[in-house]
Amino acid sequence: MGNIELSGSQYLYEKPEALHSRDHADLKFVVDDRLLAKVGAVQVVPLLVGEFTQAMHHYPIVFGGPEKTPMAILGMKEGQNLFMNDGRFEDGVYVPAYLRRYPFTLAGTEGDDFVVCIDRDAPGFEEGGDGQSLFEGDEPTEFTKNAINFLNEFEAERKRTQLFVEVLIEADLLEVKHTVTVPADGSERELIADYYGVSEERLRALPDNQLASLVRAGAVVAIDAHLLSLKRWDALIARRDRASADQAEPEKDLENAE
Repeated sequence: MGNIELSGSQYLYEKPEALHSRDHADLKFVVDDRLLAKVGAVQVVPLLVGEFTQAMHHYPIVFGGPEKTPMAILGMKEGQNLFMNDGRFEDGVYVPAYLRRYPFTLAGTEGDDFVVCIDRDAPGFEEGGDGQSLFEGDEPTEFTKNAINFLNEFEAERKRTQLFVEVLIEADLLEVKHTVTVPADGSERELIADYYGVSEERLRALPDNQLASLVRAGAVVAIDAHLLSLKRWDALIARRDRASADQAEPEKDLENAE
């Protein structure tokens, strides 16, 4: 897996377009499994700090890239989501908000304003048809208003997440971590990933007043969730190994049949 980073200014959005009644008056959206099947087939997903306590039960939560972006690890290689079957997340598995907001997003303008955008290449957009209308005349429909409300909530939480990361950096709590396998049979270790994570040693060494500030800011809850989530690496590696074994079994059966 190597170093964990995200690519692109709008990760997963291939053709962002500003949403406008002039350009999208007749556009409708059909909600079906094609949507998550497309964007869900990913190795990593950006995560909001408010999601840590839910995501920690399923995924390792790490920090990656130059901005130390919090991310959930869903797979062991590019394009792999070990929590999806037939284009759907497994029942009970937490779906990150970044995926749930798709195909809508906010894009910054030259000032401090944001404009609502859609990924025009997303499955489900159709001219006419029986889907959800985006506009009624010049006004957004209830469907579009709900999507915009979710975007506004997402943006507020994104800013809170950015502040959380800044607090970690200012306190010098992030260090490079390595996840490796330790095979029981004594075979060679495998480097799984390099990423940033909170140093428990540095956290324990903080002065009492600085630690109290982290507690009052709610940062310690998120830090604990992050640290606990790192225990999910073993479960993720086990998922990878089971998926590889399941893939190899049909190939073996095919060889025997020949």
